[in-house]
Amino acid sequence: MIKAGIKKELMLFTRGFKLLGVIITIVAISLLYPFTYKSMELMANQISDMGQQMGGETQGQIENSASSINNMLGSISEMYGGSMAAVGFKTGVSSLTSTGSLVIMLLLMSAAGGEQKKRSVIIPTCAGLSLSGYVMPKFIVYPLAIGIMSFIGGMITGGISNLIYNNELIISNIVFSSVCGAIYMFFITAVYFLAGLSTGRPGISVIIVYAGSTVVPLILQALDIDKYNPFTMQTLLMSSYSEADMNNFILSTVVSVVLSVISCLLTLMITTLRKIDNSVGEANL
Repeated sequence: MIKAGIKKELMLFTRGFKLLGVIITIVAISLLYPFTYKSMELMANQISDMGQQMGGETQGQIENSASSINNMLGSISEMYGGSMAAVGFKTGVSSLTSTGSLVIMLLLMSAAGGEQKKRSVIIPTCAGLSLSGYVMPKFIVYPLAIGIMSFIGGMITGGISNLIYNNELIISNIVFSSVCGAIYMFFITAVYFLAGLSTGRPGISVIIVYAGSTVVPLILQALDIDKYNPFTMQTLLMSSYSEADMNNFILSTVVSVVLSVISCLLTLMITTLRKIDNSVGEANL
């Protein structure tokens, strides 16, 4: 039954716009930041050259503008060890776990409880699937797929950054940050499916999960318990492999996987316990 459910979810994921939308989102974010910072460098150089050609008072004003851009880029690069390649890479991977997660959740709304909107869990049951055959395949297919594609997106960001900045990044740092981003995306996708499938309200679940992913890390930091949890992956991905706290990384990975499994089991339990009244119109919970 679970095997049939996996085939069903893979078919729905790959044949609709969901897979294409996720790929476009990840690739777009992966390319955006390295090229954005590189284009700012090129723009500053062009402005400076243009000022030299014009001469006079205009030259000074234009060169001041170019200098302001260069100073801003210099300040940003100092935050990342003086490497613009690291700036493009780290901000790209970080954006995958923030903006990327929001867009991906919106794209997966139909899979994360959207099909329950009309007749609740009656629809998958009438399609020949048990509740476990409905819930578990979703937690197998989507978190794994999003995690793997996020890792690939991180590697693309690192590769592009190295390509346009003359190989300033070390491959181990690229892999480490990409893995951190992938683990976080795996976890947040599982939490999203917990909220969406349990309530049948994926739209509201997007708001709750995205807001929670922003607020919870701040609360954990305020309580000084910002280690050994999935949200610390967003901090670890900003570190280099040699400087990262590997104990924190390993334990946070284990916690992320365990919480994802618990999310699946909770979803199955909640879905099983939900009472459905189909006597009039749409399903009422």
